[in-house]
Amino acid sequence: MNRLVAALAAAVLLAGCSFQNRNEREAERITRAVMANDLRPVQDDVAPGVTITRVQVAQWSDELNSQGKLLSIKETTVNCAPGWHCFDTKFQKHTYVEHMRLDEKGKVVNWNFHMEQQ
Repeated sequence: MNRLVAALAAAVLLAGCSFQNRNEREAERITRAVMANDLRPVQDDVAPGVTITRVQVAQWSDELNSQGKLLSIKETTVNCAPGWHCFDTKFQKHTYVEHMRLDEKGKVVNWNFHMEQQ
């Protein structure tokens, strides 16, 4: 009985993750890596030649961590320029807008964020 309950719980958790599309999963991986002040988990997702300094990552980490827990990341097309992927990123304190641009190989060539205006 306990194994059945554990298996059902695992299936529900996995199903919850499947509601994100590929771009949302990538944006979340980058956001969480920035919040952890460590881009190593996503370094292979970034296109060669893109330079991000440790100072930039530390500043971004401080800003995002000050917003509380990351609640959700959802892709949106509202006010999103062609060639970009845009996301509504909700934290406990504020909502941010993230922008991500990919090259032809699916590698990240640009990622940025800003707090949504109230």
